[in-house]
Amino acid sequence: MELSVQIQSFLVSFFYGFLLSYLINLCYHGLFLSKKSFQIPFTFFFCFSVCIFYFFLLYLINGGVVHFYFLVLVGIGIVVGNFFSRKARRKVKKSGKNSF
Repeated sequence: MELSVQIQSFLVSFFYGFLLSYLINLCYHGLFLSKKSFQIPFTFFFCFSVCIFYFFLLYLINGGVVHFYFLVLVGIGIVVGNFFSRKARRKVKKSGKNSF
């Protein structure tokens, strides 16, 4: 794999982790706080769609090759993104709205 393709894959993996952290914080109520009858299908659909979209992005960039360090960068992006996206979860908790 060429260096430019690896760098693109690194950046996409990191920013996808950042985006994933934000999405988890936005959907926090549906993923963790709702009734089990809703929580299980919602979590399954959320995880399935997130994984399919990530593999689709990698397919567009490098032909769908997944390396361990791409997944590590997604994890690092989640950790970094969590510092910035906690406000979304706090707003949902403070508002007390049960949208799910």
